[in-house]
This record gives sequence, structure tokens and C-alpha cells, in this order.
Amino acid sequence: MVNNPMQQNILIALQDIQTALERKNNTLLLLFRGDFQIIGGYFQGFSATWFSQKTNANAQQRIIKWALANAKEDNTSFTTGFEIKFKTSILIFKWCMELERRTQSLGKAVTKYAKAIRKLIKQIDSGRNWTEEQKIYSFTKRLRTDLSYAFWPLLALKDNLTIDMAIKLVQ
Repeated sequence: MVNNPMQQNILIALQDIQTALERKNNTLLLLFRGDFQIIGGYFQGFSATWFSQKTNANAQQRIIKWALANAKEDNTSFTTGFEIKFKTSILIFKWCMELERRTQSLGKAVTKYAKAIRKLIKQIDSGRNWTEEQKIYSFTKRLRTDLSYAFWPLLALKDNLTIDMAIKLVQ
């Protein structure tokens, strides 16, 4: 269970790093391709012990890559192993409650609101199992009322709407 705010921040940093890698940030790709000792410097306490054990050359189910390529390689992926160990139901519940309560306040730009919603969805659904409809619902349910009323008719006219398309429509 993650009770330490530092470990919570590490989990969020992990997601930010993963996003950068997905966007093919070449500098980060060079840093993380196979050199897990760079990552190890960021861990403290229990997470540092776990990381040291999982990267030990003699470890069973040793971490050998950043992210998994397929389900059979699940035990060799740093991202999967880290989330299994440190992404607790308490954190997921906290993020779900934050998502449930998040509203677009007056004067807050749609882009800032959308960014906050996306971040919470990614924290909750790191396995990317949510449908686009679930993501759109989470985004639209707490929009300012004036935007919601203008947006809903457009939503009804679109087939195969994605969260990106919904955000652009609202903007």
C-alpha cells in the first residue's frame, strides 16, 4: 500500500515518463532503453528495495524492459511490475473521487480542464480498458452548463466520437 507521498509522486512521474516515451521523445528513449539504473536513482525506501531486487541479474522474473510488448512478457516489464506493486486500490479510489468531483469552473479554459480529466483517466485506467464513451462521459459531465448545452446536440450527430474529437468540439 502506498502511504508515502513520495511514492505517489513516483507513480505519477512513471505515467509522465510513459507518455513521453509513447510520444517518441528521443532523449528519454535513449535514457531508458535498457539502462534501468538511471530510473533506480529516483526511488527511496521500499520502492528502492523492490527495484533493486527486480533488476538484480539473478532475480526470478527480472525486469528487462520498460514496457511490455505482449501479455506473455508481463513479468519482465518495469511499468507493469511497478503498477502491480504500487498502484493500490486506495490510490485508484482517490483518483476516481477526484475525477467524480472535478468541475470546470468559471474562467477555466477547456484545455486546462481537459488536461486534468485526461490525467485522471490515465491514472485510473493505465491498462487502457475504458471505452471512448466512458472517457467522453467523464469529460462532459462536469463541463460548465453553457458549454454542455451547446455540446450535446453536436455529440448526438457524431458517430465514433473520441475524447480528442469531443474536446475539439467543445473548444
